[in-house]
Amino acid sequence: MSLGAVIAGAWRDNVLVSALVELTYRCNLDCFYCYNDLGLPGEPLSRAQWERLFEDLAAMQVLQLTLTGGEPLAHPDFFALGRRARELGFLIRIKSNGHAVDEARARRLRDEVDPFLVEVSLHGAGPESHDRQTLVPGSFERLLGNLGAMARVGLRVKLNATLTAWNEGEIEAMFALADRLGLRLGFGATVTPRDDGDATPLSIAPSRAAVARLYRVLGERTPDPPATATSPEGCTPPPAAEKNCGAGSSGIAVDPHGNVYPCVQWRRPLGNLHQASIREIWASSPVLAGVRGLTVEAKRRRDGLGETGRWMAFCPGLSEQRTGDPLGVEPGALARAEVLRQVRTGAAPAAGTEAVVRRAPPPGAELGAAVVPPAGAAARRRTLLPVIA
Repeated sequence: MSLGAVIAGAWRDNVLVSALVELTYRCNLDCFYCYNDLGLPGEPLSRAQWERLFEDLAAMQVLQLTLTGGEPLAHPDFFALGRRARELGFLIRIKSNGHAVDEARARRLRDEVDPFLVEVSLHGAGPESHDRQTLVPGSFERLLGNLGAMARVGLRVKLNATLTAWNEGEIEAMFALADRLGLRLGFGATVTPRDDGDATPLSIAPSRAAVARLYRVLGERTPDPPATATSPEGCTPPPAAEKNCGAGSSGIAVDPHGNVYPCVQWRRPLGNLHQASIREIWASSPVLAGVRGLTVEAKRRRDGLGETGRWMAFCPGLSEQRTGDPLGVEPGALARAEVLRQVRTGAAPAAGTEAVVRRAPPPGAELGAAVVPPAGAAARRRTLLPVIA
């Protein structure tokens, strides 16, 4: 049986395969386009509640557990929770900014948590672009040093990057850096609003020309380039699937306050772990039942778009955030799909698809200028800093 058939079966039968948990929204960086809702109300889950969640997920035979944040290492019980996840037999992925993973912590990660993969954010090919995004001077050089430490202790590492107006001139240089480090680089083209609806990050969305260049570079470097406009992992439907994605069917996301969502992008609460267990939410949430039906409708919606739909990374969560309708087509997805179609086929632009990818930048956010976040944003975000050396 092919992997695609296995995935399609999990989506069809609602078999929970993967869970992503945001342990904390605390962070030692202050990234300009961070999507976390730092004003989200609620009581953080205790260590005991996180462990109970992990135990329930293990009883449900969940394969993969992703630990993220914020910066997951900023959670005071990170290593204890990581050890418990390892004891329960999960395939563990860690999404980190890498800023705190010096050699001592890298060794602890290897020895105590043994992650299958550590995914680390890269925002540019040098300090000017990377540190501009993190708003922490010196973060690029520190990251390079920590990546070296992770390599020395034998951690499996992958770099993740998002194309922005600030790094779009460095696509090839960022791949060259990853090659020198001997690391794989995943490169996405979608900048999203914050989970509270703040659209400020969209001011640094990449230009259409840069998105096209990224797709060309990916095509040159990858024997089997993406079939859609850089869908996140697990979001591209296998040919036999009746659903658009595995949101709420094979995967879930959990925030620091115990809210359960269909996925990290689709912030429609399914239930809360302070009131119900994940097994109860998975089995009986009426909201989750509705989400599963919407993923079927989303597949039909995408298929109904014809040639454009074939190239599109259709995300109901992002569509709901941008348009108010999970079955709506947000303009950025349409534009990226058209760019990918042109790059892969050499075709001329389709009529009515010339929408730009980037919004006009706010004052002070032009390329080459220092960014001044909106009034109150910096203070709101930096109240969480510093949390880990």
